Amino acid sequence: MDLVVPAALVADVRMPALAVTDGSPGPEWADVPMSAWTFRRRPAQRLPVDAATARALRRHARLAPLSLPVSLLSIAFLAVGVSAGSTLALAGSLIGPLWSLVEGRGRPDLHPYRTPAGDLRIPGVPLEVAKEWIRLNPGVTVTDVPAPRRHSRRFYATWAIGLVGAAFALALVLANDGREDNFVFFMLVPALFIAGVWTATKTAPQ
Repeated sequence: MDLVVPAALVADVRMPALAVTDGSPGPEWADVPMSAWTFRRRPAQRLPVDAATARALRRHARLAPLSLPVSLLSIAFLAVGVSAGSTLALAGSLIGPLWSLVEGRGRPDLHPYRTPAGDLRIPGVPLEVAKEWIRLNPGVTVTDVPAPRRHSRRFYATWAIGLVGAAFALALVLANDGREDNFVFFMLVPALFIAGVWTATKTAPQ
């Protein structure tokens, strides 16, 4: 069940001393990131969690700021290595996956977020814990209905068609321009296609 705290109550919400992860008493209080971007630690919501989740969150807080520089370094090594025909290309292709294994190991499976209306939603809260939140904060509710998407299905469909179309157009240009193009352009083709497919999934009913 998702615990839903109305936007007007978020600032002053009273939280029971029970972990929102497993309902255990005597929880640790931790800042849980609400950003979809791995390398960002803010915005964050302070929540009571179990000890294992708290350790994972501390690990994430140490490693998350390094994710963006490591990703950029991986891309730079790959681009330079391919252009120069050196082993930097191999290094670039390995850095990203290896870092994902290091950074992702033990990452907490807890993802609170704010809805477009400003409500705070905390997924997967045990029912008994949710009841305590509701008792302390009239107006807080629980639901198993997914939150509405930020944009309309037509919006996501339009972007999906545009991204997939751009991928095919770029592939066609690269195949017929009669010259040796930079490897980065070839990388853009699958990137645009994958982005289009991912965007298309947003059109499916929740």
